[in-house]
Amino acid sequence: MGRPVATLFVLCFISVTACSLSEQATRGRLLAGVDATPPAAGGAVAVPIYLSSQGLYVANFTIGTPPQPVSAVVDLTGELVWTQRTPCQPCFEQDLPLFDPTKSSTFRGLPCGSHLCESIPESSRNCTSDVCIYEAPTKAGDTGGMAGTDTFAIGAAKETLGFGCVVMTDKRLKTIGGPSGIVGLGRTPWSLVTQMNVTAFSYCLAGKSSGALFLGATAKQLAGGKNSSTPFVIKTSASSSDNGSNPYYMVKLAGIKAGGAPLQAASSSGSTVLLDTVSRASYLADGAYKALKKALTAAVGVQPVASPPKPYDLCFPKAVAGDAPELVFTFDGGAALTVPPANYLLASGNGTVCLTIGSSASLNLTGDFVKIFNHAILNG
Repeated sequence: MGRPVATLFVLCFISVTACSLSEQATRGRLLAGVDATPPAAGGAVAVPIYLSSQGLYVANFTIGTPPQPVSAVVDLTGELVWTQRTPCQPCFEQDLPLFDPTKSSTFRGLPCGSHLCESIPESSRNCTSDVCIYEAPTKAGDTGGMAGTDTFAIGAAKETLGFGCVVMTDKRLKTIGGPSGIVGLGRTPWSLVTQMNVTAFSYCLAGKSSGALFLGATAKQLAGGKNSSTPFVIKTSASSSDNGSNPYYMVKLAGIKAGGAPLQAASSSGSTVLLDTVSRASYLADGAYKALKKALTAAVGVQPVASPPKPYDLCFPKAVAGDAPELVFTFDGGAALTVPPANYLLASGNGTVCLTIGSSASLNLTGDFVKIFNHAILNG
């Protein structure tokens, strides 16, 4: 079976709404024997998303026949779609009732020899009565359960998809703010966009307002040919090949400007950037971060707060925040993202605002992660 290949990323900035377009070429169906016909109108689907109390973007949809409501965090780098099911122990608290596969006439346990089951690392799966059982790390901690297929209603689309029926989550996790799972959009066989076989998808993250996830033709219409683009970076190393198991979307950061002035460290770094919709902060290569920190301090004209509240590294009195400059991130191919101060300085109480961009040095990146991403991460 072919794997999805990410080819294009379009950046735009609309008020406080961050939009991006990801286009994929997918070879072959990934669910043999499962109906994966794209939605009508060339795969045009618009799915509303909203910001949860924990600052995560969430989509609502249904699973099963008759349909059972589910809500899931939208994760651009997520490898699979999963939700908690009954019985579930230990599991985190969620707003909706647990999904009950016994009440769905269309639910099927995924056979062990199926392509999707075989795509799970052998060390993380086993078989029980020819049903695929798995364990997997996710943004919500380690999860475990059975793999199955069922009917999903997502926006106007109706698809039969493979997903994780989770019966166990990290016992240290109390809640993810109401949602019952995660909907992954990553470059893997299990992700929503791969299984729906869409040719493009995009998302608009609208702060406290309603946002949207666009799948298929609507994503291309959103771009409209008016936005600049940058190619995706596909990276491999001696010990980590891009064989379809790497879920990440990466682009090349060409430079950063603060108030129109280029930051030399950022312009010369040529950093590879990992896009993410879950992280609440952005991270830059350490040299670029130090240059940005110096430029912001000079523009604001006052000394930073001596003891910034955790997890922040740089904070200023709120009264001088208006003197902070616009930031412009430029990418290979000419794409640019303009970020006003209100979008990177967050009110943190006690009359201060704090920079929501940090240094990758604080992440203690090691091994292949460092080699592949060159210490550079920027929130999508």
